[in-house]
Amino acid sequence: MLHIAALFVISLSAVGVGLFARAPRWLFGVGAVGVMLAVGLFLVSCDRREAQPRWGGQKVQCEAQLLEVPCMGGAATRALAYVTAQGVQPDERSEGVVNIYFANSVEAEALRVGERILFEAVIKNPANAGNPAEFDVERYMRVKGVSGSVYLPVGGWESAGPGALTLKMRALALRERVVSVYESLGFEGDDLALLSAFSVGEKRGFPQLLRDAYSDAGISHLLALSGLHLGIFYMVLVWLLGFMRGGRVLYVLRELVVVTLLWGFAFVAGLTASVVRAAILFTAVSLGRCLRRDGSSLNSLALAAMLMLLWSPRLLFDVSFQLSFAAVTSIVLIARPLQEIVRWEKGGKVYRIFTSALAVSLAAQVGVMPFVWYYFGTFPLYFLLANLLLVPLATLLMSLVVLLWAAAPVSFLQQSVAWLLSCLLSFMNWVVGAVASLPAASLLLPRVGVAGACCTALLLALFFGGVVRRKWWVAGVSAVVASLLLVLNIFAERGGQDGEYIMLFNNRKSAALLAVDKSGCYVLSSVPQLDADVSVMEPYIERERCGVPRWVEQGDTAVSYSGGLLSFAGVRLQLLADDCWRSDSVSRSVDAVLLCRGFLGPVDELLLHYPTSCLLLDGSLYDGSRRRILREAARAGVPAVDIGAVGALKITGGEGLFAVETMRGK
Repeated sequence: MLHIAALFVISLSAVGVGLFARAPRWLFGVGAVGVMLAVGLFLVSCDRREAQPRWGGQKVQCEAQLLEVPCMGGAATRALAYVTAQGVQPDERSEGVVNIYFANSVEAEALRVGERILFEAVIKNPANAGNPAEFDVERYMRVKGVSGSVYLPVGGWESAGPGALTLKMRALALRERVVSVYESLGFEGDDLALLSAFSVGEKRGFPQLLRDAYSDAGISHLLALSGLHLGIFYMVLVWLLGFMRGGRVLYVLRELVVVTLLWGFAFVAGLTASVVRAAILFTAVSLGRCLRRDGSSLNSLALAAMLMLLWSPRLLFDVSFQLSFAAVTSIVLIARPLQEIVRWEKGGKVYRIFTSALAVSLAAQVGVMPFVWYYFGTFPLYFLLANLLLVPLATLLMSLVVLLWAAAPVSFLQQSVAWLLSCLLSFMNWVVGAVASLPAASLLLPRVGVAGACCTALLLALFFGGVVRRKWWVAGVSAVVASLLLVLNIFAERGGQDGEYIMLFNNRKSAALLAVDKSGCYVLSSVPQLDADVSVMEPYIERERCGVPRWVEQGDTAVSYSGGLLSFAGVRLQLLADDCWRSDSVSRSVDAVLLCRGFLGPVDELLLHYPTSCLLLDGSLYDGSRRRILREAARAGVPAVDIGAVGALKITGGEGLFAVETMRGK
C-alpha cells in the first residue's frame, strides 16, 4: 500500500502544480491520470482483501437473506443470497454473497426477495472443473462478487420470515410485480419473455432457443437492458413533454421531470449495473442541457464509468460492462463521421434515418468486435440487416410500453395497447427467427487470445480512423494486414489439429471420453448414451473444430469398444463402472484403467485382472471411493491420477509409447 500512497501524493502534487498558468499543460493531465490510477489500485487492493478468506469446507449453521427473486431451473431453483455463518475458524470466511440452489419444491417456488432462511450445509468455494475451453466459473463469480455456492435439498432449510429490504431488493420486488401485471394482461410464452427482458430486464424465463436466435442474428443487445433502452425511453419522454418549451424555467422543469422518470424506470428495472450506468450517463447529458453546455459525450461516458468503478472496481472485468462501454464509445467516435461519408444532399428523411441506423449499428458492432471474438469466438454475419429491421421496431416497442403504463387507469385502452404490443412482439420474434435461420448466420471464428484481441482492436481503429479522416491508404494497409493475420491464424489452427488422441473430461455425473482423429471425434461414456451428460465436451469440440461428434457404436473401424475396453490410436483403456469385472477369470494387460462411479473393488485385486502401469480416477467417483482408491494405489506402488483434482487429461500412444497430459488452463 506504500507505493500506492506515494503514487497518489506525487500525482496530487502534479495536479496542484499544473493549475498554475506557467506550468506545462500536460502536467495537470498526467497528475489527474495518476490520481485516478492510485485510487483505482487502492480500491482493487481493498476488494481483493475482502474476497481473500475462503469458506472452510465444513458443515456450518447459516442464516441467509435472498437478494433476488429465485429462478427455477431444470432440477433446482437458484437464488443469490447474503449468508452469515456461525462457529467458523478465524482464518475462514464467515459471511458473503452465495449462490443457493434449492431442490425444486412448492416451498422454494414461494420464496421472495428479502426472505430469510436457516440451514446447515457445506458452502463450496468457486472452482473450475479443469476442462479445456470451459467457462471460467472462478473468474465469473469473483467479478460478480459471489464467494461460493451451496445446494439445499427438500427439508434441508426453513424459512425465518422476511428481513429488512435494501433499495435494490425493493426494486427487484417491484420488477417482479410488473412482470405479474404483464401476465395478467394476457402476455405469455416468447412474447412475455421478450417484453419482460426489453422493458424491465427480467430474463429468467427467456427460452434458450430464442436467446440463441437473438445472438446469431447479432441483436442480443436488445435483451440486455442498457443504454439503448434508456436512450429510447429518454427520447420518447422528451417527445411527449415537447409542449414544455415556454421559457428557461419550463425547460429546466421538463429536464427534471425526464430525469426523475428515467430513474424511476431504472428502479422498476431492478437497478442493475447496466441500467444505473445508462441512467448516470443521461443524467449528465440532461444536466449539461440545463446549464446550457453541450458537454462532451465521451466526458459523460467517462464520468459514468468512474462513478461505477468507484462503487465496485471489479466491474472493470465484467463482460457486460466492457461490451456496453466499448459499443457506446465506438458510436460516439465513428457513428456520425460514417453517416457524413454516405450523406446525400438529395436524400430525404427516410434516407437519413436509414443511414443513421446503419452507421450506429456498424459503429456498435465495430466497438464490441474484439471482445465478442475473444469471449465468444463468433461473429453474426447479418447483424446490419437485423439491426436495420429491429432497432426501429424497438423504438416503437418502447413507445407502446410507455403508453401501456400510462393507460393503466383506463382498462379498455390498456387492453387495446396490450393487443398492439402483442402483435409487435410476435412479429419481432418472427423476424429474429428468420434472420437467424439464414445460411451462415453466425460464423465461428478462429481462436484469439488477449494479444490477438488487442491487435484486432488496433487494426479496427486504424481502418475506421482512416475511413473517417479520408486517409484511404491507412484503411487499405490495415485491412490487408488484418486479412493476412486472419488467414495465417486459420492455417495455423488447421495445422495444429493433426494427430490422434483421447480426451478424458472432468464430469461429476459420468465419465466423458472423446476420441479425436483427422476424420472427426467419437463420444463415449460410462453410462448409456441417452443418460450421459456430455455437455462438458461441447466447448472443446467447438474450439478445436473437431466436427460433429458421433457416439461409438459396434462395428466402428476407427474406434474399438467392447467389454469396457477402448482401443484407439494405439492406446488400450479399460473402463470400470461396476463390480462385474471380479467374475472375469481372464487377465488383460492394458495401458491404463479408468475407474468410474460404481467401481467398488480393491486395487490389489484389480491389478491381478488388469495389469497396468496407470490408474485414472474419474471425476464421477464419490469422494469416499476416491480417497480409498488413492490410499490403496499408493500401497500397491501404482501411479494414480485423480481427474477430479487435476482436471481433464489428454492421452496419446502408439508404437509402445503412452503419455498422459493434464489440460487444465489449456
